[in-house]
Amino acid sequence: MKRLLFVLPVLAAAVVACTLFLVWNTTRAVQLPTVSLDMDTTGTTYVDSTNTMTVGTIDNCLASVTANTATHIHTTHLVINNVEDLVGWQVRLNYIGDQMRPQGQNVTPFTDSNTAQGVGFTNLPIDSTTSVHRDITAAASIPPAPADGTNTAQTALIGATYNGTQTFPISPDTPAKATPDDSSYSAPSGGVLTQLNLQVIGNESGNTLQMDLDDNNPNPPGSNIVVFNGTGTDTLQLAESSLFDGFHAEGAAGPTESPSPTPTAAPTLAPGQTPTRTPTPAAGAGTATPTAGAGAGAAGSRTPTPRVSPSALPPTGQNDGGGPSVIAYLLLLAAAAVPVSAGGYKIWRLRRR
Repeated sequence: MKRLLFVLPVLAAAVVACTLFLVWNTTRAVQLPTVSLDMDTTGTTYVDSTNTMTVGTIDNCLASVTANTATHIHTTHLVINNVEDLVGWQVRLNYIGDQMRPQGQNVTPFTDSNTAQGVGFTNLPIDSTTSVHRDITAAASIPPAPADGTNTAQTALIGATYNGTQTFPISPDTPAKATPDDSSYSAPSGGVLTQLNLQVIGNESGNTLQMDLDDNNPNPPGSNIVVFNGTGTDTLQLAESSLFDGFHAEGAAGPTESPSPTPTAAPTLAPGQTPTRTPTPAAGAGTATPTAGAGAGAAGSRTPTPRVSPSALPPTGQNDGGGPSVIAYLLLLAAAAVPVSAGGYKIWRLRRR
């Protein structure tokens, strides 16, 4: 009897421990997300017959050997990898506003002809109760472009979340879990969060332009994702090591090596000094001349203005030390499926690294 009295509590404790482990194991995903800016979207496809999104090789630098001297647009993709049960996301962007700036985003860059809906990774799964994709609420806070040649540091915040009740099947994974929650979609090599249109301002011949994906230091709120945990959501702050910048070499070859997501720290400057860099022109580069048919906004003949990288500029603008994340607003609005207006955020100072 004494032995039985001893064994029963041990067995009970073992049962409880196993149960807790199983519950934890089934509701907690292992998250190792990365977000990258794919400057060349070649190879990325969506097939609506199978609802499959395939991300090609991510290229962090778009090199244009022949410069376009007019103001123009480049279409890029913001790509997420190694995430489970995604509900929403936001990304902090730092850049020089009169070099290359985000003009706008499209969170549903693909079309599912079966449901006549726009599709992105955020709403890739098909809701089993309605047989359609969820709607998406998107938001963006992007300041206007500054005057060209002013080397103006700017920062922007973009994000999105799917609308309605959060569940495991409706929250997409890439790659799929060992035991998938849902078979209505496939995203084996990453997911396109948004099509980000980047605007090159004026004549940037010979310059390499940067779009910096940033964390929350010193410009909160920073980049993060929101995932479903079985009963609610968790917000995961993305570190610099998980964020991969994009570059555009205008009229020059791209970098010979892939740049690190953390830009090199700027040299120490004397008081009153302005950091500048001299562009390295490609062969044949010099005084830029607009090409025929360049269209409205073409620049006149001028010598390219020396530029600086976003990381080399001193902090600018105001920083109130934080504030609510765009995701917080999106989740509240998406739960009621109410559209959100873009903007409404302060411009935070550009990170100095």
